[in-house]
Amino acid sequence: MSGPMTPSAARMVCDVFYLALVVWREARGASHAAQVAVAHSLMNRVKRPGWWGKDVSSVATKKWQYSSLAAPGDPQLILWPTLSDSSWLGSLGVAYDVIHSEEPNPMPGADSYYDDSIPPPKWTKGARLCGKIDNLNFYDVDNDWEAEGMVATVPGPSDFDAKLAAFLGG
Repeated sequence: MSGPMTPSAARMVCDVFYLALVVWREARGASHAAQVAVAHSLMNRVKRPGWWGKDVSSVATKKWQYSSLAAPGDPQLILWPTLSDSSWLGSLGVAYDVIHSEEPNPMPGADSYYDDSIPPPKWTKGARLCGKIDNLNFYDVDNDWEAEGMVATVPGPSDFDAKLAAFLGG
């Protein structure tokens, strides 16, 4: 590439980075399906802009939403992935695939979740439980699932290296 990126290419790179960072900080060590569901929870919010943001970066960094990116005092805030970390490379693959609609959503409608390590948050009252993967409980807080007619599917592994090479023109 010679010269600066186009705004749309720069947006794509930033979106993949922010979504991968959410997946890495919130669900590294979890199953592939749980990581995909976490990524889709953010993308479900992007599809329904509102108080939680309007695009990947604003949703990911909205205070108190994805705590590992935007909750003051969260111990994850000081952690950064490295290229030698296989869980980071996996998170990048999940993010890329979810953004490009190549990973089906295992928790349709879910826009929020919490980990079993904490008591159920207040926001779970009145929200529709979508299901559970590993230790993550997924909810549809804005109750829009039925309107979308979504169907749950279990995602499979991705081929991130080939897709990234194609994206970068190689």
